Amino acid sequence: MKTKSLNAILYASLTVVAIVNIFPIFWMISSAFKVPTELYTSEIRLIPHQPTLENFWIPLFEYDVSMWFLNSVVTTLGISVFQVVVSLLAAFALSYYTTRFNEAVFYCIIVTMVIPFQVTMVPNYILISRMRLINTWAAVILPSIPAATTFFFLRQHVRSIPRVLFEVARIEGARSPWTLIHVVFGLCKGAISAMFILCVIESWNLYFWPLLVLNKPETRTLPIGLQQFMDHEAGNRVGPFMATATLASLPIIALFICIQRNIIEAFVTAGIKG
Repeated sequence: MKTKSLNAILYASLTVVAIVNIFPIFWMISSAFKVPTELYTSEIRLIPHQPTLENFWIPLFEYDVSMWFLNSVVTTLGISVFQVVVSLLAAFALSYYTTRFNEAVFYCIIVTMVIPFQVTMVPNYILISRMRLINTWAAVILPSIPAATTFFFLRQHVRSIPRVLFEVARIEGARSPWTLIHVVFGLCKGAISAMFILCVIESWNLYFWPLLVLNKPETRTLPIGLQQFMDHEAGNRVGPFMATATLASLPIIALFICIQRNIIEAFVTAGIKG
């Protein structure tokens, strides 16, 4: 009886947490279909009484949403691909090659996790500016490639691979690139794909750094472009804002729903390996 009561309390708590997290998304989608009279009313209407698609036409025809979307896709894929590749190479190197400096290098990389973004922001901006990369995709991608969190996650999986597999590959004459592709990638494919998806989600929502290095309207990404609908002088266009936010969120929401099981399994196994 006590166990059932605890389970009921647990499920009730989880239901409340789920509702609190889902409600903003539902409100965003609902507001995207509302006419202005419903948006600015004091009543809370979860379902629009007069659904309209006008809020979706305004950003598509009056704003350069297609260019914002392209910039977000390119920068997101660039950051995610390079971040995972560089982190995997570092994790493989520290696991495959055994030296007395392995632990020191590992802890030096991990220490960077506690360095706040505000500390590296100014040096990174000066470097990007001197390289004349302002208002380019590279300005967003390059500083985001090193990621200690991604490295640590992948290293937990790579170091769990039995060393006997590496030794057998060496005895057979296989070089390190072959071992990386056929052994490490084959055994850690699930963890790599999960980490890639998490990098995609994080990179898609980047705001502050792109805001610093992307000044021209045609170079903006979706998170930066959303602020174009909020103008204190011309007035806020809440409907088009919600519609654009919905369009920007749907790809990530759909992607996460499709692969959420792989992400959870990868994190669970990362916690018990190594």
